[in-house]
Amino acid sequence: MRTTPSIFFGADHNGFRLKQGLCAWMSRRGYRVVDLGAHSLDPRDDYPLFAAMVARAVARGQGLGVLICGSGHGMAIAANRNRRVRAVLCGTPFSAKMARHDDHANVLVFAAWETTLPRARRILGTWLGTAESRIPRHRRRVAMFSKLSR
Repeated sequence: MRTTPSIFFGADHNGFRLKQGLCAWMSRRGYRVVDLGAHSLDPRDDYPLFAAMVARAVARGQGLGVLICGSGHGMAIAANRNRRVRAVLCGTPFSAKMARHDDHANVLVFAAWETTLPRARRILGTWLGTAESRIPRHRRRVAMFSKLSR
């Protein structure tokens, strides 16, 4: 029996609506959804705080992460400050598949300004449905990521 991982969500006000839609969709699919904020459309929020909360949970091995801000760039930069996090901004199902398979991405980032809810569902579904590669060259390269951040 396959266990369903917890999914930690974080978004700023720009990504709030997309996050809400994805959280509801993931809950209906049986995932344990942990919404770490934002919890409103208040533009005074600071996206690095949400990225840090999600990154810490992922780094502790508690599940996978999804981050959303306007461009996606800031969330990816902030999340990747943690050496155990491999956050990727994906705009297509193919890029999500390759990020998960080859690079063992454990945080998926969306650009709310460019991503509709139906497209985000396809991307997230593909990412979650893709196994991490067991190919030695991929595993070797992923191991190099941690060494780069020391």
